[in-house]
Amino acid sequence: GYGATFYPGGERYEGEWSGGLRSGWGRMYYQDGSIYEGQWLAGRPSGQGMLRLPNENQYEGGWKDGKKHGPGKFFYLDKGQLFEGIWAADIPKRGVLIDFGRDEAPAPTQYPIPKIELVDPDGVLAEAQAMFDDSQN
Repeated sequence: GYGATFYPGGERYEGEWSGGLRSGWGRMYYQDGSIYEGQWLAGRPSGQGMLRLPNENQYEGGWKDGKKHGPGKFFYLDKGQLFEGIWAADIPKRGVLIDFGRDEAPAPTQYPIPKIELVDPDGVLAEAQAMFDDSQN
């Protein structure tokens, strides 16, 4: 069913329960000021959810066994950057870091991330195709 529980130290959970464990959709307010809102399974964040940290940075994406897992986005709102990628057991495995709202960020990084683009993407593709075709002969 649905209910709320208050834990020692000021933490609280509002959401769905199953078998005495947080399961389904719910929102957890942690002692450090973090808030997780999303899916739960067997008492841990699992599925899709969002974690907002006390400094307003936030992660939106997949969770498994209480850890970031699968595709997700980490918004470094204090720095004006966004990391979009794939996590496995709380560790980012691959992704892209871009400037995102850097001009409005309270503590932007000293150097902006340069935008990298190919001057002639069609030419690069044609060259790669030609190399592949030559290797097949």
